[in-house]
Amino acid sequence: MPYNDIQHSFLKAMSDKFAEKPEDTKTKFYVYGGIAQKGGMRKREFIDEAKKMVESRSVRTPGYNPDVGMPQGQRYLMPYMMNHTDIMVNADDLHWINNAAMQQCWDDMKRGIILGLDDAHGLLEARLGKEVTPDTISHYMEVLNHALPGGAVIQEHMVETKPMLVNDSYAKIFTGDDDLADAVDRRFILDINKEFAAGWDHPGEQA
Repeated sequence: MPYNDIQHSFLKAMSDKFAEKPEDTKTKFYVYGGIAQKGGMRKREFIDEAKKMVESRSVRTPGYNPDVGMPQGQRYLMPYMMNHTDIMVNADDLHWINNAAMQQCWDDMKRGIILGLDDAHGLLEARLGKEVTPDTISHYMEVLNHALPGGAVIQEHMVETKPMLVNDSYAKIFTGDDDLADAVDRRFILDINKEFAAGWDHPGEQA
């Protein structure tokens, strides 16, 4: 069927969209310049770094080389604006492997654990008849901050972890009871009224 006789067909729709004939073997629609575009500066940096890396390898094992990929058409390489800011960043900077802030956030999330103490305190009071007070909480937190990074509590002269190797290991508490927060040792308190002030003063805005 001749091309000109096709009406409302997929081929005609594609022809209208891209302003090119289906029979053409060359295209101009997707010719944006590849990594030569202004927005391709990170890609060009990657290529330069990869060349240096390959030169440093004893048998020149190849590394990053976008030319080995299969081109499926090109895209505009453009920066992105971060939400709620006026900061423009390159797309490659948003890859979590390349982004130091994302790496740190992920590390903090992996080693961050939130535990509720209500059940534990209830068990101590109901089963063992022990009273839980701000003083006992403060003492517990002091012991926990010794033991959590690898310090021994019960056993005497046991092998322990070198403190500077685990200097980012610590425990703190937060509570919605302001009176309790005021009574517990301030070294162990995360003040949610200060840390999440927007959500505290205007509920719903934090989300």
